Amino acid sequence: MTSAYPIGTPHPVDLLLSADSSRLLVRRIEELLEASSALPARLYLADAQSQVFYPAAGFGCDRDVPDLSFAEARGPGRLPLISRGEPVGLLTVPEEAMPRVTGLADLLGPVLVQRHRQDVANHDLHHAKEQITHLLAAGDLLRHLEVDTLLVKILETVLTAVQAQVGAVVVPEGGTARPRVTWGLREDHLAAIRLRDGRTIVEATIADGQVRCLDEAAIAEDLDLSGLTANLTGLLALPLTSRDAVLGAVILGNPQEAFGPATRRLAETVCALAAIALDNALLVKAMVESERLKQEMELARGVQASLFPAKGLGVGPLVIEGASRPCSETGGDYYTFGDRGRDVVMMIGDVSGHGLGAALFTFMAHVLGKRLFRASIDLDHCFRLLNEELSDYQSGRFMTAALVQVDPKTLAFTYVSAGHNPLLWIHQGEAIWLESCGFPLGIMPEGEWPPSEARVLTPGDLLILYTDGFSEAADPQGEIYTEERLGRAAVEVWKKGLSPTEILVSLNAEADAWTQGAPHTDDLTMVVARVMPPA
Repeated sequence: MTSAYPIGTPHPVDLLLSADSSRLLVRRIEELLEASSALPARLYLADAQSQVFYPAAGFGCDRDVPDLSFAEARGPGRLPLISRGEPVGLLTVPEEAMPRVTGLADLLGPVLVQRHRQDVANHDLHHAKEQITHLLAAGDLLRHLEVDTLLVKILETVLTAVQAQVGAVVVPEGGTARPRVTWGLREDHLAAIRLRDGRTIVEATIADGQVRCLDEAAIAEDLDLSGLTANLTGLLALPLTSRDAVLGAVILGNPQEAFGPATRRLAETVCALAAIALDNALLVKAMVESERLKQEMELARGVQASLFPAKGLGVGPLVIEGASRPCSETGGDYYTFGDRGRDVVMMIGDVSGHGLGAALFTFMAHVLGKRLFRASIDLDHCFRLLNEELSDYQSGRFMTAALVQVDPKTLAFTYVSAGHNPLLWIHQGEAIWLESCGFPLGIMPEGEWPPSEARVLTPGDLLILYTDGFSEAADPQGEIYTEERLGRAAVEVWKKGLSPTEILVSLNAEADAWTQGAPHTDDLTMVVARVMPPA
């Protein structure tokens, strides 16, 4: 290397220090070596503990060569890279090029140390930011007082923090420690994960309050998985302990990267906050059950209402509106619609039962459905995946649902229906019923929901998705409204050319008039899509 550089040419020091990543630094080194006609060359880094130089980069040659001991580093064409008197690396170049790169070798030692320190600092900063994010999410658990919702949030927060693929939250109830919330880790899986002494991992964690962090080798040594049919590549079992009492356990498995000490510490911190949140929720439930229930029902109703689209949707000539009226504080009905770019989707669902449990099941379906819709998955595949996840939830509930896909350009549409009541298509003034094509979701882990044949909407057509709160609304004498009456009412609003919003108001008023002021015994939910005629 020469000591003088043309005006405007960066000095090697500036080039090396301005490299803001290890990859860019290696590129700059190669450029300087090439400028000095010192190729082929190879860069080694020092491992002081093992007293060897290991190959880190090859310039004009393969880097995959054996390590060199510190003693082998001496010789022609081998330039030690020194920082503060200690070897940090080795540069090998053709022997005749050594005089031209001696100055570069003198620079590289300190530069490599500085780059390493910066990489470590960047990694630590990134790790710290991630931990802060996870801890803030864990702290947010303290605002949840409804136990079932909190348990879902606990599992979601811990799974995200440690990047585990499966997990479960177990809380003893009625003397039995059963999973209250699961994600890919069913009750039969937990029952099959046992210590060598015969206890399940759940029983042991709740009994002794100990954290167990096992990699694949430890799993093979410490666990009996003879009854487990699933694959387990890592396990982290943590107690939920508050005020010296074990309230439950969080079981996590199959991490994206092996559970390490840092991951374990983060999980313990998150679970400590989760245990405080759970303890608070249980105390509130025990002390002010009736008042808490009233307040939480109102909160759940607001959360559930927030799941529904905030406003209608208009794509081309297609205009969509929806509305839901729970018959109690919280309902078990669900609807959504959205524009996926290539198509528009509409979904309606009816969860078995009412109240908070049904609302939570609806929330789970909403979270899963939104994720699948964003992925633009085909209708039948979407229902298969949704069914698998809802089956794993094992709440004892199920969901009838219908999902419609419309091409806003051609107005062709198909649908799948999982045990839901028939969809109503008003086509050129005629009521056409579109029947279900499969079992409800969440009953069995596997099923088939074949898409319907494609049909085409025409200007003025209505497509109405509804729950049986409409068709089964009963008058004071017990006579139900029926789908036939709903069909006739829909034809009448079609004749009037009403907008989807006006249709919702009209059909809800029809149902209310039928019950003659008596409270509805089921939720009333409806989605109306209309192809607006040309202006």
